[in-house]
Amino acid sequence: MSTKRRPVSAKRAAAIAAAAELLAGRRFARRLYGTIAILALLAGGLTAANLSKLPHANSTSALARTATPAAFALYSLQRDTGKDDTGHKKPDTILGTSLSGSDQGTVIVSAPRIQEYAALPTALAVVTLNDDNTSSLEIVPLTGGPPTLVPLPSLGTVANLHAAPSQHLIGFTFTASSGTGQYWKSLFVYDVGSPSTAPRAVQGINGPVSAADWRFVPGAATLVAQTDDQSMFLIDALESGKVSPLGAHAGILGFVPGTNELAVADQGLKKGIDPPRYSTINLTTGTSTPLSLTGAFVPDVANGTTTTASQPMVLGTSGQYAQVVRKYDGGKEASVVNLADKNGSRQLYQPAADWSAILDTCISPAGDYLAVETAAPQYTGDQYPVLPEPTPIRTDLVDVKSGVVLKSVPGFLPSWCG
Repeated sequence: MSTKRRPVSAKRAAAIAAAAELLAGRRFARRLYGTIAILALLAGGLTAANLSKLPHANSTSALARTATPAAFALYSLQRDTGKDDTGHKKPDTILGTSLSGSDQGTVIVSAPRIQEYAALPTALAVVTLNDDNTSSLEIVPLTGGPPTLVPLPSLGTVANLHAAPSQHLIGFTFTASSGTGQYWKSLFVYDVGSPSTAPRAVQGINGPVSAADWRFVPGAATLVAQTDDQSMFLIDALESGKVSPLGAHAGILGFVPGTNELAVADQGLKKGIDPPRYSTINLTTGTSTPLSLTGAFVPDVANGTTTTASQPMVLGTSGQYAQVVRKYDGGKEASVVNLADKNGSRQLYQPAADWSAILDTCISPAGDYLAVETAAPQYTGDQYPVLPEPTPIRTDLVDVKSGVVLKSVPGFLPSWCG
């Protein structure tokens, strides 16, 4: 076999030069996939059919261009399974709203199918679905204008998107499509302020982290990640090697508002017999403290499951928590949110009969309001491959002290939960 090299054509030389420029980081991330596609086409390795499967921007900003980012107290995602006059699916939208007034929100972003999003001070990070159900991840500026496409490691699925607004960071897990890579729930972080850089894999004790669940620590660039074997770690998202084990726990309940403490759940000592155990972990010292949640509802599995309950949402170090309790009778669901502390439990909120199914809750950053996602009792599913939800769905904003509903907004996934 001859070892003599063929002369490099001008077209191929240009392709090689463009690739070198990409590797040097001089291209913006939003042009990365298009450039790769061009190079591959020049090399004869990508067909037009494959080109259409590459991640691409699906979002459209509904904001007029301005130098000042639009400001809203809360965002929500509204999916639409209806059809327009031409028979095509109506677009999904992300809405921005205030905490007062009766407005139903301002459309910020629209796209054919939006899986999830996370809010930053100057942009929204939006996961959209391509025709083949792979993911695109886009940064949509709150000053209007086109989205920026975030370069993903390969074709695959983005999930568990969260933001650290004060750090201008987003994070997500990524699972590669079959045959396109070795990623499985791999945790990545991306600096929205540096669009020419690619997402960076989060490093744990033994290399890249595969996360079953994870959250950014409020106000910090650190994060808590849980692996498939239930091990939890505190990890610096920006500096490799800063990893602190937090032990093995059954689940992450969330961060106690106004503190540096993480609430976690564990199974009872006798599985299926003893009630769950709860504790808080001080993220500064790593110290774990048992948490007594007086009156937490635990379904009796042995006697049927006509009544179920969510995991408690810890609202304070004194043991105050909120919990969703659901009762089923003749196929109908009736749900309430109970608020409990050391003095007992009381019903905080019950949705209107037309929206009687409570799906999820989360607390506002200041700890003064609950966002409660509700659906109609006879809902249908939207059939999305990741994060499927009922439709229609709305979110009630509830005063924690009084139980008064401040307002209701269309959609789900309120930005407080991100």
